[in-house]
Amino acid sequence: MENGQRRGHTSTSASGEVAHVMLADDLHTEICDFAALQWPEEACGLLVADQLNPNRILRVVFAKNISEHPQTTFEIDPQTLINTHRSARERGELVVGCFHSHPNGKALPSPKDCERADEDGFLWLVIATAHSGALASGMYRAIHRHQDQEETQGAVARYFRKCKLVSDAS
Repeated sequence: MENGQRRGHTSTSASGEVAHVMLADDLHTEICDFAALQWPEEACGLLVADQLNPNRILRVVFAKNISEHPQTTFEIDPQTLINTHRSARERGELVVGCFHSHPNGKALPSPKDCERADEDGFLWLVIATAHSGALASGMYRAIHRHQDQEETQGAVARYFRKCKLVSDAS
């Protein structure tokens, strides 16, 4: 999901504090409701922020999961990706992340999520769902660490860092 745009934010402060990501309660509720309605399949979509404040989610775009195995993985519809990036560019916004649900009831990134976290700094909101609805959520930032060139031939280690999801009343 590389969008070709660099963002000047980091996951932690110099003191090691976890980054805060602001998301309005009503947007969070909409995402959770959407995810619950898609169960037992994974729901997915995009998180859009202002270019000047990429840690404040302004809007979400719900997408069709076109994965061949929607109960265990997600793939955002490519036309939705194109349209959302175009719209964001026109509005002075950035696509800063994605969201998807885990029908297994776990709000943690999976090993498959880590493999697919192609963009350093991209936000991943994971919603745990079950037959009873949305259970929990977690916000994570994809981190890429370039390893020693000699030993690993320039490989990139990928992992997620937990972010604190903060209610944005606006």
